[in-house]
Amino acid sequence: MTVERRLTAVRCLIPLIPIFFIISAPSILAQDAPTSEPTAYVEALQLLEQNDTIAALRKLRQATRDDPGFGPAYLRIGSILSARAGELEERYPERTEADRALRKAWDLMGDDPEVLLETGLLLRRQNLKGDAQRVLDRAWDASVGEADSLSREKQAELHYALGRIYEAWWDDWRDLVWIPGSAPVLSCSMVYDGADHWDAAVMCPESWAEQLKGLVMLADLKSKDWLRMVDHFRLTFAADSTRTDAGYRLLGHLAEAGLWDEYMDVVATLVSLEPDDPRPHLFIGLGLHEQGYDQSAEGSFQIAMSLLPLEESWIFNDVSSLLTEDGRSVYWAQDSVGRIDLERFFFASADPLFLTRAQERRIEHYARVAWAELKFGEPAMGERGWNSERGAIWVRYGRPWRSYQCCYGGSPSYVGRSIGGRREYWSYSPQGPIFVFQRQLTFRHARLTEMSKQVADDMSGYVPQYYSPRNVTVAFEFPHQIVRFRGSVPEATLVEFYASPPLVFIGAHEGSTIETGLFVFDLFYNPLWERRVSAAVGDQPIGLSYQFEIPAGRYIYGLEARRQASETEERPAARARDTLSVIGFPSGQLSVSDVLLADALRALVPRPTRRDDFRIWPNRTLRIDSGDPIHVYFEVYGLQTDADDLARFRVEFAVEDADQHNMVQRIAQGVSELFTRNDEQEPSVTWERTIPITDDRAVEYLTVELPEIDEGSYAVRVRITDLVSGASAVSERVFWVDVE
Repeated sequence: MTVERRLTAVRCLIPLIPIFFIISAPSILAQDAPTSEPTAYVEALQLLEQNDTIAALRKLRQATRDDPGFGPAYLRIGSILSARAGELEERYPERTEADRALRKAWDLMGDDPEVLLETGLLLRRQNLKGDAQRVLDRAWDASVGEADSLSREKQAELHYALGRIYEAWWDDWRDLVWIPGSAPVLSCSMVYDGADHWDAAVMCPESWAEQLKGLVMLADLKSKDWLRMVDHFRLTFAADSTRTDAGYRLLGHLAEAGLWDEYMDVVATLVSLEPDDPRPHLFIGLGLHEQGYDQSAEGSFQIAMSLLPLEESWIFNDVSSLLTEDGRSVYWAQDSVGRIDLERFFFASADPLFLTRAQERRIEHYARVAWAELKFGEPAMGERGWNSERGAIWVRYGRPWRSYQCCYGGSPSYVGRSIGGRREYWSYSPQGPIFVFQRQLTFRHARLTEMSKQVADDMSGYVPQYYSPRNVTVAFEFPHQIVRFRGSVPEATLVEFYASPPLVFIGAHEGSTIETGLFVFDLFYNPLWERRVSAAVGDQPIGLSYQFEIPAGRYIYGLEARRQASETEERPAARARDTLSVIGFPSGQLSVSDVLLADALRALVPRPTRRDDFRIWPNRTLRIDSGDPIHVYFEVYGLQTDADDLARFRVEFAVEDADQHNMVQRIAQGVSELFTRNDEQEPSVTWERTIPITDDRAVEYLTVELPEIDEGSYAVRVRITDLVSGASAVSERVFWVDVE
């Protein structure tokens, strides 16, 4: 190597090398390197293989005394001391000695790639990132020019160091903006005199959202740094796959960029390398969830939780941070079994679709915990990402609606003062809330500003979490009719659901298939009954009918439908979710079933006495057109009989609007022959029956022709009075009238 080339290398180190060293460099560089290795150096290498660095350092120092011109001994001393000192402030003397040793090695060995590598690593540990980057780039250039000059392990170390340097720069530029003077000023009634921009943003979320239109985005100016950072982490992992630290950092940046194919390749390698480490399983679950494979993601999350120590795995199912203040009080008042029940209740009640096999809200929570660990954790320092302030907000509220960093070069604050450092703004909607974090440049750790922390603490009491399902773009109403009759035994109730999914709204066109289902739970979301159905879409509406028997009580049901597609395809759904009250129809007690509203109804025999004597076409939406007749069917139970074993009862029938105006016009069929009509008076809506009782029930049906009436909500009301016992019972059905 010529003196000129070596002097060129010296210029790269000018910020670190004293002037007298540069002046005397030519004479030093002219020295010939020895051709043999000192015995002490060979012994030192053997000790290093045995991981005895203290003894190895003694031998290396002896080697420099035995042969002051042997550069590799100085290189090894500098490498060991630099790695041992790391970035800890109190290890400064070791870094100083490492600096002297590496300078000496560089004097003796010139542009040796490993000398440049170790020098660059030391500069990075001294937080001199710009100088480190220049020296490490030179090390890579030198190694490319000399085949096999760096081992794959050293190549990995070089690329990892460069990746970390570019990462520190990128972290300072990611989503960075400049707020020019022409941008809208943050203003609202909450802003106080002297408020900083970050406090004004928290107080004025709508004004902040408006200001977004005037920002200048700066991150693209450093897009090459992002590419270099990612490439160096890729090269690290390619050169030495045991460098999982590079793999995890690469994962974080791939996830942010949405490069999920490469992400899954990398994380699969990490799982194969560290099958007993929970983190790669956790991050596989995250990747699967982000791509829409929630059912598979749950399995990976479960593996991760099983590998975590108990003192850490609790975070995955602990819902205390997601509950209101009252909810947290109830939660912590429970024993472990009670808390498990409340956790199941929380996730099940927030589940957007029972139709899918996975519990999406639970998986979303797991994924948020995983993201917090991936992006905000520091495993080398024993810090879990979900315990950081950014991680805690991410777990509670998820991915922000908009976010940016501010401001370049200490841009002015709201009142014109220099803010220094960085502020990260996370907004969750145009109406807020906004959380602002502050951190120092080149450092990853960030904490909430004082006002943001106050907002986060206040919101934990009444809006502790947000959730918007990924797999459902919009949920439409699912109209349906529920009818309750006495079951096969007196203590059971037969519940019937009739529905017709809104095919147009859920994007189900002719030739497609819909998946639909009805799901019934107790009040703690323990599943009791379900039925799933797939149906082909033709040119006619689809009618859905469900029947099941259940004891009296209160329940929760979900009725759902959506177009059949792949698991990952986001699409609209129709959904109805409510409580179901089942009062029962006990023997010996007068009661009346729900009124079944039908589109058409026909008796199959002259005097029907049971349900099978009818053909009924149920109304599945509880909507009729103005002017159309209504058809109703209901059953009466528990009627007493007289001495002749006959039941005698009165029926009062009405169709009323919201103001309880009777809208009945004419009884067209059914019981019409059982009462007298007076054309000069209001229509008669009362009749009496005397009949023998079959199976402790009486059946009634009729068709009522209504006048042209206004659009709105109406009700069918039936009152039954037992003329033998004097008892009475009422049933009502509410429906909607459309006007074309």
